[in-house]
This record gives sequence, structure tokens and C-alpha cells, in this order.
Amino acid sequence: MAAQATFKSIKAVVPLLDRVLVQRFKAETKTATGIFLPTSATSSPLPEATVIAVGPGAPNKDGAIVPTAVKAGDRVLLPGWGGNPIKLGEEVNSERILI
Repeated sequence: MAAQATFKSIKAVVPLLDRVLVQRFKAETKTATGIFLPTSATSSPLPEATVIAVGPGAPNKDGAIVPTAVKAGDRVLLPGWGGNPIKLGEEVNSERILI
């Protein structure tokens, strides 16, 4: 597992090639009807995230750049593996991942 990087501003992170920077959704602690969920039910991170930044794309074997299919603001599902966590300043609650 790679070491966690720390940045002062999200503007300092620019994905290269076909990399994508995402921010995980926070697990709901209360249901729509007002029932509070125990911490054991909300402790595992959700496999969903919002795209924050996208790289320009990766070159194919002919050298042409193939653009990335997602854009900033899209909701995506995360794989169970991969990605590098990024810490922004002293924030502990929001997890950003570079995939």
C-alpha cells in the first residue's frame, strides 16, 4: 500500500493521463424515517464517490489521446482494490482517492 500524501489545497492535485480524483460519500447515520444507525453499520466506507478531477486521458497504441469517460461531478462506483488515499490539510472526515 502506498503512503498517504498530504496537500494543503485540492487545487494542488492534478491527475495525469487517465487518473481520476474522487471523494467518497459519507455513510448516512440516520434513516429517512429518523432511526439512528449504530456505528457498526456505518463504519465501512461506501463504494460510491463523486469525481472531483479527471486527467486528460491516456494515449492508445497509435499515440492518440483517448479521453476519460467520466467528468467532474459524476457519481461513480469504486472498485474494492486500488487507488491512493490523499489527505487534504487537517481534514479527517473526507476521504479523497486518486484512482
